[in-house]
Amino acid sequence: MLDVKEIEVSKLKPWEDNPRFNDHAVDSVAKSIQTFGFNVPILYDQNFTIIAGHTRWKAAQKLGMTHVPAIMLDLNDSQRKAFSVADNKLASLADWDEELVTKILEELKFENFDLSSLGYSEAELEALMAPLQDFNWEESNDYLTKEMETINAVLQFKIKLALKDQVLTAIKQYALKRGMKEKDSAVLAGNVLCHLLGVNL
Repeated sequence: MLDVKEIEVSKLKPWEDNPRFNDHAVDSVAKSIQTFGFNVPILYDQNFTIIAGHTRWKAAQKLGMTHVPAIMLDLNDSQRKAFSVADNKLASLADWDEELVTKILEELKFENFDLSSLGYSEAELEALMAPLQDFNWEESNDYLTKEMETINAVLQFKIKLALKDQVLTAIKQYALKRGMKEKDSAVLAGNVLCHLLGVNL
């Protein structure tokens, strides 16, 4: 049976090589802890290095908590690294039934539950709960056709480094003389090249 203990937040150490970026999630997890309590213990090894629960640990610090529930796992270094990666990766493999999620969110909203504590951004909640509309494929095709006409391609050219400033100056002067204006210097250079080659813009 797992032994859950209340451990001092200051005793725990993050895994310095943790490949998971989690700072953006700390506020949401802190909000969840305030709403539901600290219900998922942090896992740490015999050296007090966190194996799983870095975001919860940071959220606890943000909330000024002095102790958190935690479980010590006796693992060697390789096992600790592998478990930490697996814990994060396996959690991301599951898919959501968006219709059911939306139904649950609507029920919670009707009950005046604070949906911001669930980890969704405002944009995600709006997208999930927006009324369904018929998709207009004809309008979409027209839009894509117009977009293709404005999308830029990046072509690579090489010149000697010593000529770089001269070429940039020549491009600007050529464009200025012909009234060619463009905020993006790369697009301006492309327009000048097309003009020199006789390619219609």
